[in-house]
Amino acid sequence: MKIPFKMLAAVAMATAATGCSSFLDVNDNPNSPTSITPDNILAQALTSTASLYSITYNHYGSFVAGYWGRSGVVNGYQEETTINYTNTFQQGLFNSTYDNLNDYNIIQTNGTANGYPNHAAIARIMKAYQFLLLVDEYGDIPYSQALQGATNTTPGYDKAEEIYKDLIVQLKGAISDINAVDANAQGVGSEDVVFKGDMTKWKQFANSMQLRILLRQSQTEAGGTASSYVKTELAALQNAPDGFIKQDVVVQPVYAQASGQQNPFYNRYGYTAAGTNATELLYQIPTRYIIASYVNNNDPRVSQLYKIGLRNDSVKYIGTKFGERSPPGFSATTQASRFLPGGGLLKGPSAPTPLMLLSEHLFSKAEAETRGLFTATEEDTEKDYLNGIKASFLYFYRPAGGANITLESATSTTPGVKEYEQYIADNKTNPKVDFKSSPSKGVLGKQEVIIYQKYLAMNTVGSIEAWDDYRRTALPKFDASTASTSPRPDKLPTRLLYPLSESNTNQANVPTGVDQYQKIFWDVVD
Repeated sequence: MKIPFKMLAAVAMATAATGCSSFLDVNDNPNSPTSITPDNILAQALTSTASLYSITYNHYGSFVAGYWGRSGVVNGYQEETTINYTNTFQQGLFNSTYDNLNDYNIIQTNGTANGYPNHAAIARIMKAYQFLLLVDEYGDIPYSQALQGATNTTPGYDKAEEIYKDLIVQLKGAISDINAVDANAQGVGSEDVVFKGDMTKWKQFANSMQLRILLRQSQTEAGGTASSYVKTELAALQNAPDGFIKQDVVVQPVYAQASGQQNPFYNRYGYTAAGTNATELLYQIPTRYIIASYVNNNDPRVSQLYKIGLRNDSVKYIGTKFGERSPPGFSATTQASRFLPGGGLLKGPSAPTPLMLLSEHLFSKAEAETRGLFTATEEDTEKDYLNGIKASFLYFYRPAGGANITLESATSTTPGVKEYEQYIADNKTNPKVDFKSSPSKGVLGKQEVIIYQKYLAMNTVGSIEAWDDYRRTALPKFDASTASTSPRPDKLPTRLLYPLSESNTNQANVPTGVDQYQKIFWDVVD
């Protein structure tokens, strides 16, 4: 395994008079990272995480979770559509995440040793965030022996189950670290491009991450039930003193319409700083399944996310089947639906990048409640479910420069509120929308409708979370790939392969006999 000394950098300039634009400079820094203080590193580390999550993880997740298909103008994306993975497919995901983890490890180590306790705690939380992403896509990974630089360039692999348990320990520990910080200690300022130094919000984020982790493990027992360990942890988590996130968790290093400073998703799938088409603007199109999920339920989000396709019939929004190269009727004179410029996905070059949507958390909370893992009345569960839908509308309708507000702050004039209210009104007895009309199913309660609405909310923003939910619950039942070589009934994979770069440098430790259909330990429902 490559354990680099790379730093996100131009770090020495992070607090220079040039301001936040330097946060976006992610060139390699040849200088020794140990001479840089944590406040000069944090912004670049967080910005790099945002790029990884919104581009690398989101790209993979959007295809495999059934949101994207390839258009007729690109010959690539073969592995995405055939589900015939190699050990070079997405290997940058593995390597880049470890590079980013190394940055956080330096922040944590130096912060603890040199009087930056809050920076160290933030780094500890973000290490858990990144390790979780890796475990969910690879299973066993280097963990306890990782991030040791030249001291150990061939770290052993830890079991995924054990890493999961330690991630909870690390998140709890980070919260305790924050609580123990002396009032006169070094504070966190603008280098925190997520919460601007609000350490209570960091604790809430850590709690919401614990819920994400514990729900992943919550169906591993007989009948899809949770283990006693998960039940105990969730019972304690529900009453956590600082609670959970109250708004979308986003990274905003002051993205701008300038070369090297644009929102990374917009820069790759939208438009360049000069206003020309980005490299991959025309390469992917929505699937017919995601389009139908909006259109068939009178969901106005479809018009906020996609352009109307151009075809000589009554179909306005045109998608493709998972695995098809282009939709039926597609030709040089017709156009499938694409991301709407200025809409909910291609918001603009200055839009922030999400790390966790409030809608994800609220749907997770509703699921925990409906399954009896959190104590709640059915009315409380329905409220969290509806608030999850509302939070999704607020996110998708919020303009690039719009304020990231809480649900409590939303008014009738807030973008997305009237559309949300109309959506609920139009679906009073629709079991895919209306909570009371949806069926309850034993110990899982109303999990199916919750996961379905969560899937719609995660579309192209938190796609990797939707993919993880699918493997955990086998929901929703989206169309599988017609071109897939997968032997599974759903024609999908279950994981990524360890990258060739890892096999070349750490061959003695890389697990053997792994293919793309070997399940992660929490993937027990088909």
